[in-house]
Amino acid sequence: MATSGVIFKRCGCRDDQRRRLERSCPRLRERGHGSWYFHCSATNLLGRCERVRRGGYPSQATARHARDEWLTATQADRTAQGWTVQRWLRHWLDNRTKIRPTTRFHYTRDVDTVLIPQLGRYRLADLDAPLLRTVFAEIAATENSKGRRQS
Repeated sequence: MATSGVIFKRCGCRDDQRRRLERSCPRLRERGHGSWYFHCSATNLLGRCERVRRGGYPSQATARHARDEWLTATQADRTAQGWTVQRWLRHWLDNRTKIRPTTRFHYTRDVDTVLIPQLGRYRLADLDAPLLRTVFAEIAATENSKGRRQS
């Protein structure tokens, strides 16, 4: 299920009460004032509807092009662009149903204390071999709770 979405323009101007005017700014019709955004939804790799809102585009045409690119991406690419490593690891842990309690405990501990602090903020689409080599080298240089190097 993919929707063509909405393309709109907004700005960061504020009124006298310091509230953002966004789409109701009287100067929005001026060329160069504000920026263009799109909002649409499509299914992700898990079959769930994923909504996205992106902006900061200089023209309506570039916002439309970005929206069309996002909509024509594969489900895996859309999921990778929208999910962080932290979100994926949490999902992965929640869906492990056939593991022993001690295994779950160790996986959860390693995810919470090592992987999420080091990799959690990255989007799945941003992961590549040089980044992973750097992060795992940093992890290997740290010590575990027993004072030994991480393995």
